[in-house]
Amino acid sequence: MASVGSITRQIEALEISGGGKNLPTAPSSSSIRPLHTKQPSQTNVAKLLTKFAAPNPFPNSKAAHPPSSLRHPTQALPTKQQAPAGIANATTQASIDIGKYDGGLEIDEEKRGEVVYGEAAEDLALDSSVSRKSPTREWHLSDFDIGRPLGKGKFGRVYMVRTKSEPRYILALKTLYKSEIVQGKVEKQIRREIEIQQNLRHPNVLRLYGYFHDTKRIFLMLEFAGKGELYKQLSKHGCFSEKRSSRYIDQMADALSYLHAKHVIHRDIKPENLLLGINGELKIGDFGWSVHAPGNRRKTLCGTLDYLPPEMIESREHDHKVDLWALGVLTYEFLIGNPPFEDRSSVQNTYRRIAKVDLKLPASISLEARDLIARLLQYDPQRRIPLSDVLRHPWIIKYRPKGVIRQSAEATA
Repeated sequence: MASVGSITRQIEALEISGGGKNLPTAPSSSSIRPLHTKQPSQTNVAKLLTKFAAPNPFPNSKAAHPPSSLRHPTQALPTKQQAPAGIANATTQASIDIGKYDGGLEIDEEKRGEVVYGEAAEDLALDSSVSRKSPTREWHLSDFDIGRPLGKGKFGRVYMVRTKSEPRYILALKTLYKSEIVQGKVEKQIRREIEIQQNLRHPNVLRLYGYFHDTKRIFLMLEFAGKGELYKQLSKHGCFSEKRSSRYIDQMADALSYLHAKHVIHRDIKPENLLLGINGELKIGDFGWSVHAPGNRRKTLCGTLDYLPPEMIESREHDHKVDLWALGVLTYEFLIGNPPFEDRSSVQNTYRRIAKVDLKLPASISLEARDLIARLLQYDPQRRIPLSDVLRHPWIIKYRPKGVIRQSAEATA
């Protein structure tokens, strides 16, 4: 999702519930990051094995964290006015400018996408109003005022929208074209992404409020991240200060602790998949490679080249500790501006550097940060520092705002 520029206000995060073995010889595609200096081989490096669907992944589970509390100071509803079925804790949002709609949905409707039939149509008939867990009200595209475009994804566009019914609230509406999903053979990946994300409740995880579909498209109702993509900030500044980096990693470690407690492995942590809320808080925003795997070890090669751990590029089994490795890579990239094992001369050299853990820590990084990075980037997954210790690490504690208590650290102390 792209940044929408200078957005000065944000709504409360609402509750909208109703009640291979050989190393590849070349990257599969190229994706050059603007302004930033990462090499142009940062792509997903293998096809997803689609047999790992995750229906109803969290039965009878309770949220470890309350929803985000970034309440927008707008006029509250009169006490006698009732919100429509399926909406709770909303505030009036009619005064916020959602920007000008560019007609992109109609343009796409004419030029792209086909109606799918048979088993694929059944697999992609996704509607949160008939969800077995926390069904929402029934939603349609006509229920929204469409605003400015927020960005384009592989399977469609993302728009800033506001509900027409009271209380009017703002979110990001993501469009996915069913026929393109089928052509990409990622039906189960899309279902899994939705099934995982709809059950997550953490202030540093982007909320999925609901979803619905029509004959050609699936629509995801996502939390609106007012400050857009974290990567654009990284591109703008080149790298982050130790204070800013530490606070981001603090939030990441807490969110990953929550995910791992839910038996969710993210497997694709990187700046491009992180968003920023209106107060600059970090939001994990892409679960396309995530897996719900309680007690299971995986062998699927996925993620992004510079963030892959040794066990994945060597086709060994992996577990949630792949996210610990990625957290170490992320910490380094925040501080230096490039991932630690990047070799622009060849992809194979990057693989070899990862396999050897050829880690060079510049003297510009503080001793505390160097210690944390080195303890996360361990070849043996069992030797990587656990997230509970990350949350208590001196480099994290040093910059944590006063009064902030991380539940994940306390719970595992």
